[in-house]
Amino acid sequence: MLTADNQSRRTFLAPRTPIAYAFSGLLLSGAALLAHADEQAIAARDAQNKRWSQQMIEQPKHQPTALDAKYNHIITFGQSLASAAEGWPALSKKPGYDNLMLGDATRSATFSGDRFVPVGGAAFKPLQAVVQLKRDPKILLDAEAVAQLEEQAQEEGESVEVGALNMARRLYLDSKDIKADPEHLLVASNAATSGRSIAQLSKVGGTHEYKRVLQAVNQARQVAQADDASYTLSALFWLQGEYDYAEVQGGINDKATYKKMLRQLRNDLNEDTAKAIGQKRMPAFISYQTDAKTSVIDGNLDIGLAQWELAQEEPSWYLAGPVYPYVDKGTHLSANGYRWFGQMLGKVFHQVVVEQRGWQPLSPLRATVEGREILMDFHVPHPPLAFSEPYLGHKAQMIENYGFVITDDKGKVPVENIEAAADTVLRLVVGRDLVGIPTIRYASHATGGAGELHDSDPTVADVTYEYLPDEGMPEEANIEALVGKPYPLYNWSIAFELKPSKGHNSAR
Repeated sequence: MLTADNQSRRTFLAPRTPIAYAFSGLLLSGAALLAHADEQAIAARDAQNKRWSQQMIEQPKHQPTALDAKYNHIITFGQSLASAAEGWPALSKKPGYDNLMLGDATRSATFSGDRFVPVGGAAFKPLQAVVQLKRDPKILLDAEAVAQLEEQAQEEGESVEVGALNMARRLYLDSKDIKADPEHLLVASNAATSGRSIAQLSKVGGTHEYKRVLQAVNQARQVAQADDASYTLSALFWLQGEYDYAEVQGGINDKATYKKMLRQLRNDLNEDTAKAIGQKRMPAFISYQTDAKTSVIDGNLDIGLAQWELAQEEPSWYLAGPVYPYVDKGTHLSANGYRWFGQMLGKVFHQVVVEQRGWQPLSPLRATVEGREILMDFHVPHPPLAFSEPYLGHKAQMIENYGFVITDDKGKVPVENIEAAADTVLRLVVGRDLVGIPTIRYASHATGGAGELHDSDPTVADVTYEYLPDEGMPEEANIEALVGKPYPLYNWSIAFELKPSKGHNSAR
């Protein structure tokens, strides 16, 4: 094979004879054959990745509770991104479908503590987003009051379950070609508490806010029984981990510890809710991946990797995807950001609960390294792979090397090129010889917890991005590329850490 050194030396050779030209032709033919063999090898990898993805989706190992009750309850649990801190103004102010919530808000009339108190009483009301006064959450703020909030006010507003249930409902009704289904309804509640580590939200040794989920289930079930109707806990949305990344309030930034605690928490929730009321199947447990920008102790990916591994190991457990691409106010998402990611949750809920199919986010399957070239295989929900700038704050921003960082025994490795070699295969070329087996990280703390890799999902969101300056939205939220348009629902790659195996990148 011709190397760069060989080519540079050839500039000093004497003019070619006819025999030399013939020999050169043989070399070129050999190079062409080699390139063709490389293409065939990559095509084979791509086909294998797609077969794996299709089997995972169409033949799931486990299936959560189906949508077969009259009232199917979805509960959000976690810390501030679950409760929608700074998620004002409310966007989904009018009921979009026949979705319901327990009380006049999805959240409790208590900001924290061990009691879930439905705002306005325990009754099913049309689902809509509201902003609650933080110091007295039974008070709902109107648009004028919201406009008077200080820039970083922690009032909770547009939470993910509202956008999720509206998206899921539209997909459900569209799939059946109906306008309503009064015999199979979705009900939302939000039992989250801002500023909590997983230790605090656990059943044993925590702040007892675990009980908020149990109380929401019991109260909703009582309302259903009063209607002489069936009730199911359909899904739990889990958004938490920032305090564990930052090791605040008992948080521990350790993968094994977090996995053990979250597995126990999910099992406790299942025992004390679904199993306690006689459900035969687990509710779907649908998580986000905590943004690695909060990994401020040593910059590791332990919490995000724990969430990813649990979704691969545990039944009826799904990682919807990361939250780094969506418009935010810093640590917390903006109202549009919460609703945008809520649409993603609704999309996944529909696939795993309604359609009873499998789900995994855009994620790596394996990687190989040969010389200075790394090939990475991905599960891609909707091929092909693509790159776009994620939103950091309210601005789409480029991420160095698309969010990839490569290190080896010598230290950080310069990256010369990153490209999609096939629909599901990524090629990375580094700028020096590797020392030992490299480590590939994506969307780590080193890149601000963000990256640019996503799929080509054509799903159309149920709602559009809104700019409401009269309700306190800053001028930078007026994003021309988004305002008035449906939220793009690409599946962005999760943050990950991976070591490639040696060789076999191609036919060489």
